[in-house]
Amino acid sequence: MKKIMVSAGEVSGDAHGKYLVRELKKLLPDAYFFGLGSENLLAEGVDVKFDITKRGSIGIFEALPNVLPIYLTYLKMVALMKKEKPDLLLLIDSQGINMPLAKAAKKLGIKTVYYIAPQEWLWGTPRGVKKVASTLDQIIAIFEKENEIYKLHGANVAYSGHPLVDIVKPTLSRDEARKQLLGDVSGPVISICPGSRTQEIKGLFPILLKAGKLIQQAIPEAKFVIPAASTDTIKQIFGLIEDFRPKAVVGHTYDILAASDLAICTSGTINLEASILGTPNIMVYKLNPLTYFLGKYVLKIGEKLPYFSMPNLLLEEKVIPELVMEEANPTRIAEEAVAILRDGARQEKMKASFEKLQNTLGSPGVISRCAKKIIEFASL
Repeated sequence: MKKIMVSAGEVSGDAHGKYLVRELKKLLPDAYFFGLGSENLLAEGVDVKFDITKRGSIGIFEALPNVLPIYLTYLKMVALMKKEKPDLLLLIDSQGINMPLAKAAKKLGIKTVYYIAPQEWLWGTPRGVKKVASTLDQIIAIFEKENEIYKLHGANVAYSGHPLVDIVKPTLSRDEARKQLLGDVSGPVISICPGSRTQEIKGLFPILLKAGKLIQQAIPEAKFVIPAASTDTIKQIFGLIEDFRPKAVVGHTYDILAASDLAICTSGTINLEASILGTPNIMVYKLNPLTYFLGKYVLKIGEKLPYFSMPNLLLEEKVIPELVMEEANPTRIAEEAVAILRDGARQEKMKASFEKLQNTLGSPGVISRCAKKIIEFASL
């Protein structure tokens, strides 16, 4: 029996891992999957030994409270690796824990594959890119440019397209979603997407709610909805809701996004998902001021990246508004939202750009092709 150790330390990696494991199991029905993950991988039959998804954070100073718990989990994963001696270590996202695990696996002679690999190719240094390339046995790239850059630096890399091509699919039509999930809606529908990390929900969700209140003052017929990823998210957000109370719906993220006229999103994959669905969206983000200072003036990320959001980076133009740091305030968010909702031509222009974006992400069947490449590489 083949043993595959999986490591997904954040909510997004756990979600992506579910689809990949599902495809791998079709090809390896008797394989034993175990390791680090959460409810999605658990539901797919992975023997989840540890779960640190609630420890997810972005930023240097934001991560400090989680350093020790994550390090202790890393030590437990290494001990588990030594005990089980897996045929493959499958790393998914979560660079902070997964790159050290990849180094440990290399010393133990265990093959490593990284799915949704570190984005050193995007914002890092040539040295960082080479380090990733030399540490990993195989990288499954999800962007064409990622594939090119890692290959240029000597990595064994394979590209089959972006997995969201297969994943981001509504189950209901726009009209059905509005009727079944939201009730009969006559005015514009606005999705408020607070992110999955506790740091984001506590820090940004209250700002998004205040922006929603301002939008409703300008457009009284507007309806607001929160496409929540889980009941845990609902519990967190309900504690922050005061007088302005959007409807929250669990488990229908893509139906809600596709039925929306606008999505106001904490920066992340959700912006790309909304764009794939053709929904105009706004990116909002705030970091610890010291983290932002280090990123801008020491690491000089702003000089490497013209934009912060993946849709704009892929399209190489500012299609969706990016409201970062001091601009991520209720007034600016509401101004941008109302401007988009009142400008039909701007909405159509955004949607046309999103069609171009979809063409850069590959054709359907991505995850199945990725699974085949992994099995072929690892000789499983």
